[in-house]
Amino acid sequence: MYLSTNIGETIVKVLGDWGFWGAILSTLAVIFLGYILTKKNILNKEWDKVFVKVVMLIGLPALALDGFLIDIKVQDLINQLGVLIIGFLFYSIMLFTSRYFFLKTNKDIQDTLAMCVALASTTFFGLPIVGAIFDKAGTLSGNLFNVPYRIFLYSLALMIMSRKNLAVTLTREQKKELKLELAKLPVEEKKINKKERNIQIKKSLKTIFINPILIATFVGLFIWVTQLIPGIDLLKKGEVNYSILRIDILFPPISKTLKLVAGICTPLAYLAIGMSLASSDIKAAAKSKLVWYSTFIKVIVSPLIILLMAVGYAAIGKAITGNSVLTEANLGALVVMTAAPPASVVISYAISYDKEKILASNLSVLATLMSVIMMPFWIIIVKVIAATNLFS
Repeated sequence: MYLSTNIGETIVKVLGDWGFWGAILSTLAVIFLGYILTKKNILNKEWDKVFVKVVMLIGLPALALDGFLIDIKVQDLINQLGVLIIGFLFYSIMLFTSRYFFLKTNKDIQDTLAMCVALASTTFFGLPIVGAIFDKAGTLSGNLFNVPYRIFLYSLALMIMSRKNLAVTLTREQKKELKLELAKLPVEEKKINKKERNIQIKKSLKTIFINPILIATFVGLFIWVTQLIPGIDLLKKGEVNYSILRIDILFPPISKTLKLVAGICTPLAYLAIGMSLASSDIKAAAKSKLVWYSTFIKVIVSPLIILLMAVGYAAIGKAITGNSVLTEANLGALVVMTAAPPASVVISYAISYDKEKILASNLSVLATLMSVIMMPFWIIIVKVIAATNLFS
C-alpha cells in the first residue's frame, strides 16, 4: 500500500529532530518576544504596520525571487505543477462551498466567514514558516501556491465581499418594490454605476498584477523554468554549467543582497504577529461561540481539506505514472499556508464594505493565536505523511 510506513518510527524521528524543533521554537520565541515587548510598551503598538510594510514591499519579494534561484529537473516541474493544480482546485471549491459551514447565519455573515476560512494569510504568516521548515523547496512551492491565491483573493473574494445582500432583510413585497425602483433609475445613473464597477474591476486587476511579490514570483518562475531550455546553460561556474538567466551566478552580489534582504522577512513578520496579538482583545474574541466555531473551521478543517486533496492527487499521480508527483516540501507548503489565520486583505474588505467587520476582526485575533499553537502539530502530520512511499 502507498501509505504503508512505520508511523511510530517516523513520529519519533521527527520529534527527535532538533532542526525541526529549532525552527518551531525560534518562531514561537520571536512571536512571544514581539508580544511581551509590546505589552511592556518597549515596542510601540503602531510599529507593527511599519514592519508589515517592510516585509511585504522588500522582504517577501526578495524571498520569492531567491526561492526560484535553484536548479531544476523535469520531475521538479511536475511536482510544482501539482501545487498549482491543487491550489486552483482548492480555492475554486472553497470560495463557493465554505459558506455551507455557516448556513444558520445571515448572508453577510456567510460571505465574511466563508472568505475568512477559505483565504489564509499565506504570504505574511505562512511563507516565512514554510521557508524556515522546508527551506528553498518549500519557499518555491509557497510562491507557486500564492499565484491562484492572489488571483482569487483580488477578484472573486472582492466581488463577494463588496456585494450588498439586501434580500436578507426584505420581504417579497419589498423586493418587488425595490426592482421597480431600480427599473425607474435614469439611464445616466445606471451608466455611472456601471462605470464605478468597471473602475473597481480595473483596480482589482492592477492589485493582482502590479504587486512586488507577484512580480518577483513571475520573474523568478521564468528564470527557474527556462533552465530546461536546451542550450541555455552557457554560464560556466567551476565544472557546472548554468542558465544565462541565473542572475545569482552571473553576478554573485545579487545573490548576497537577496539573501540579506530576505533574511529580514522572517523575524520582522514574527515580531509583527506578536505585536498584533498584544494589541488585540483576545478575551472579547473568545467570548463568541461563532468565532470559536469559525476558528475551528479555519485552523483545523481547511488545512485538513487541502491535506486530503494533496494525498488524493499524489495517490492518483503515483497510480498513473508510478512515481511520486508531490514532495514533502510541496505538501508542507499547501498545509502550513492554509493553516494560517484569515488573510488581512479579507479583514480589510470586511471593514471597507462594513460587512461584519467586528466578527471578522475577532476571528482574525483568535485564529492567529490558534494558528500559532496548532502549527507544530500540522508540520508533524505533514512530515509523517510525507515519509510514506506515496511522497518519497
